[in-house]
Amino acid sequence: MTEKAFRQLNIDPEFKNLIRPLRREEYRQLELNLVMEGCREDIIAWNDTIVDGHNRYEICNKMRIPYGVKELDFPSRDAAIAWICANQLGRRNISEETRKYLIGKQYEAEKKVQRNRNGYNQYRPNPNITVGRGRPIDEESGRRTAARLGRKYHVSGATVQKYAKYSAALDTIEQNAPELVPHILSGAYKISFENIVALSEMEPEELKALSKKIGKNPYAFARYSESRRCLYSDASAKPGTAAAEQPAIKTMPAYDPDAEVAGLTLTIPSWMSSIDRTKSMAHLEAISPAARQNLLAALTELEGKIQEMLNAIEVES
Repeated sequence: MTEKAFRQLNIDPEFKNLIRPLRREEYRQLELNLVMEGCREDIIAWNDTIVDGHNRYEICNKMRIPYGVKELDFPSRDAAIAWICANQLGRRNISEETRKYLIGKQYEAEKKVQRNRNGYNQYRPNPNITVGRGRPIDEESGRRTAARLGRKYHVSGATVQKYAKYSAALDTIEQNAPELVPHILSGAYKISFENIVALSEMEPEELKALSKKIGKNPYAFARYSESRRCLYSDASAKPGTAAAEQPAIKTMPAYDPDAEVAGLTLTIPSWMSSIDRTKSMAHLEAISPAARQNLLAALTELEGKIQEMLNAIEVES
């Protein structure tokens, strides 16, 4: 078993962005589980940089909960990215949009790994590789990588390559309207592949304006069946103008102001149940000083947050 302690690790923004962010209630539940049960899963790292376990690392350091660290050995950064994507794709709680994005990112990362293996790349081709039908080495390698990933994820090789274009388009969108991407990857905004590409080709100012029109709340989730409203169209636009040629982008309906409060309200009973279970089953008089201190700190912080929420409700009433 990995020895548990506290260790300073690095957080790489690109690595972290490949991991689906937890919704607020999920984060709270993870926080509660770690306080009650300790950190059972190791933080996975490569060269002292986290590749899996960002949320556990953050919570454990905040709550002073010891954790284990498991180091993996990757030959390159691209290999680490490919591993993160594959690891995330093994989880069940990712949206279809996130799945497409990760497959596309894994494909591009594995292409680079394959291309650079043994020191060869597009500028210094491997003389031992022969390519049939006159296809370029890089193209042929990409086809093989796409076919292999397609078999793994039960799609065609052409679909894998399409997902790569999808992920590249989302990366471009993120540069100019980063707040829009979580909506898309969560499945809150139902936008076709063609419209994702169209978004990525918009001028930065246009994209920012569209993002403001859609809204700024990253936790406003809606069902696909409710995604009806067209947010980028101009009925008065004349044929041939940029507005008329811009494809329609379908997205969620008006934001439900009760959504966040409803989520919190549904989560609170699980906290109370866990507290009741611990009171009845744990021998509190026998717990270690460290465990007692961790629980006291967590309950004190929770008490403060509850008071903050009560105050906020009273102010708004």
